[in-house]
Amino acid sequence: MSDIITTTGLCKQYGKVLRVKDLDLKVQEGVVYGFLGPNGAGKSTTMKMILGLARPTAGTIAVFGKEVNSRNRLSILKDVGSLIESPSYYGHLTGAENLRIISTLKGVQDKDIDRVLQIVRLENHKEKKVGQYSMGMKQRLGLACALLGNPKLLILDEPTNGLDPAGIQEMRELICSLPQQYGMTVMVSSHLLSEIDQMATNVGIISRGELVFQDSLSTLHEKSRPSIAVRTLNNEAAVKILDEQGVSCRTQDGYLLLSKLADNELAGYISLLFDRHIGVVRIEERRESLEDIFLELTGTAVSL
Repeated sequence: MSDIITTTGLCKQYGKVLRVKDLDLKVQEGVVYGFLGPNGAGKSTTMKMILGLARPTAGTIAVFGKEVNSRNRLSILKDVGSLIESPSYYGHLTGAENLRIISTLKGVQDKDIDRVLQIVRLENHKEKKVGQYSMGMKQRLGLACALLGNPKLLILDEPTNGLDPAGIQEMRELICSLPQQYGMTVMVSSHLLSEIDQMATNVGIISRGELVFQDSLSTLHEKSRPSIAVRTLNNEAAVKILDEQGVSCRTQDGYLLLSKLADNELAGYISLLFDRHIGVVRIEERRESLEDIFLELTGTAVSL
């Protein structure tokens, strides 16, 4: 698959603060790319630079294999739809009337309005004034605006922000359907790991402006390291005995945490502890959660 978005050494500095530092993104064609990071990590700034809404301090951006510059930016953006921060709308106009204004600005035929309304499931509310829309409906209208003209690339900044659980589920289903049903590539940002986990096929994690992980979501799951948790009646003595056998372990919340062992190895060490009169009261297999991995990568608590 070819790369739809590529950034090389991308930087953005505001005053003396470097908000984005040496960012090398690769967003492949036909994927939902989850751009994940804590609030203030540089996600929105990066997306604005890709869209030409902010000028990079250093580095390059390529979209559809073409380096984005002042000469070709508008021609490239004809094939890009975006929803950055909160959608803008005219509350006194209907959903269809709002879309008609955007279609005129984009140079898109009015017949495309019914198509995008159907995609975002607002066809039955198109004559309703947007001021009467729920938050979820307004977000879907914003997505409909981004979909006008059938773009090849969709860039969505925190599209589930402020939505209730039902609205989040609707938005998630819509985003997941776009690559397969409409051949779009989607880049979606979030500070919610649980959301990216349920939407994305590929993920980039940014922390303090730096990219700390970029790969498929399945590779991120593989980083979840299994371990064995053992609780004994004398953990201090047990640690010394295991250390004599060359088994490294650490204590956490009253348990000894050992690296994943083969069953026969574990059985041998447990028998040794019994022989040394160390009572073993509990043995558990544990796997590091995605939240733990996120915390390790970013050093920041993750929102759930």
